[in-house]
Amino acid sequence: MKLSYKTKAFILRLAAALLCAAAVAILWQESPVRAETLAEKAFSEKEPLERDLYEFSIKVIPMGRSVRMWGLMRLSYVNRTDATLYNIVLRLHANDVEPNCMAIASVAVNGQSALHTLSQDGSILNISLPMELKAGESASVFLRMDMTVPQTGGRFGINSTGIMFGNALPIAAVYENGAWRDEPYYENGDSFYSLISDYKVALSVPAGYSLAHTGSRVSRSANGAYDVYYIAAPKVREFAFALIEKAYVEETKCLGGRVTVHALADSRNHAKFAAGCAVSALEFFSEKIGDYPYSDLYVAPFDLSGGMEYPGLIMIYRGDIKESRGAEGALVIGHETAHQWFYNLVGSDQVNAPWLDEALVEYLGFDFLRSYMGDDAANKIDDERYGQFRTTYERKLRLDSALSEFAGADYFYVVYAYGYEFYYQLVKEIGSGAFYEGLKTYYYANYMGVGTKERLIAAFSEAAGRDLTDWFEAHIQPPQGAEDRR
Repeated sequence: MKLSYKTKAFILRLAAALLCAAAVAILWQESPVRAETLAEKAFSEKEPLERDLYEFSIKVIPMGRSVRMWGLMRLSYVNRTDATLYNIVLRLHANDVEPNCMAIASVAVNGQSALHTLSQDGSILNISLPMELKAGESASVFLRMDMTVPQTGGRFGINSTGIMFGNALPIAAVYENGAWRDEPYYENGDSFYSLISDYKVALSVPAGYSLAHTGSRVSRSANGAYDVYYIAAPKVREFAFALIEKAYVEETKCLGGRVTVHALADSRNHAKFAAGCAVSALEFFSEKIGDYPYSDLYVAPFDLSGGMEYPGLIMIYRGDIKESRGAEGALVIGHETAHQWFYNLVGSDQVNAPWLDEALVEYLGFDFLRSYMGDDAANKIDDERYGQFRTTYERKLRLDSALSEFAGADYFYVVYAYGYEFYYQLVKEIGSGAFYEGLKTYYYANYMGVGTKERLIAAFSEAAGRDLTDWFEAHIQPPQGAEDRR
């Protein structure tokens, strides 16, 4: 595996940090406050942080038919706002899926026990700071977590394919417009919003499982019934992992040997199919949009129809990871791979503006499919997927509606079906060359940041050589005569 200079430097710092963390973890079990003080001392000699740093020590423990996850977290939180903060809010999205499946204990800030409160369902952890945190300053948050992993069949939880840990770990809420973003969790869409951070993870998992994860492996060792991994994941929007039992793993190099695709599946042929699709998608989007900056991409099967994106890790419905489902599988893998660019590297507010990433990558997934398998295969999937939308669905919502405004099938029909149609019409309006030129501009202007509708319009307007604000508004709003449900 060939790593960049910055990643190598990050990994060297990680190795030293994890040696300290291992000793700290043992002491912590005996005396949380003393251990936290020692941890603070162990990590005191380091360069100033530019963004949040998450350090996890996690153990996944099978217990008969159930699974427990135990762990420690140290968050070095950087106040990247202009405000002075008096508290820090963490989102516990695991408890959004299964209320109170994750318990939190031993919360401390800068080595001192901290006052904290949990929302009724356990999804919001509000931590009081012992001292105010001014703009640019950082604070160290320590906590112990203990989770009984639920049976869900989804992106988080136990299913017939494996054990999924998508959106499972505590993560800092976004502080925006003078308040912490603590809105409710919505079943439709991806109810998540986060900023780019660094992760260092020590992960102990049962032997016999294959591991797919965000980031790059520093080391792997056997420890009795467990395998222990050290993982470095700099500059990602969150950290996720999946454990797949009895998986075949296909590893393929691409992008000049700089990136390795690791595809997990229930057979060697299925793993090769997934790896081939993912490699082609990485190369397609790297050429069309911009460089994929990481050393690895993992593809893992799961039970939920469709797919789910995480930094450096995509989960794909296991029924689509096979050559007999070639076009369907290639489309989903292309879609989720495109999310590496739009959701991760260029973030967006997925709660209030889900269309910004989903509508765009739905079009990009189809564009990749046309390149990979031809127009006939893409047109067939297009008709199967969106034929009913075009003939029966009357759109009464704006494309840029928030998750809270969607009900039932509206989310799929508006964000995916019409979102795809929206970008198809945009390409007809300005041409494919200007479309990808604008997308590159948008990508590099918002790289590692958060994009907005206004920035997207500005990028496409620059590429088209004219102001597209009115065109966007005319196509975002419902058709004339349709009542906007807002």
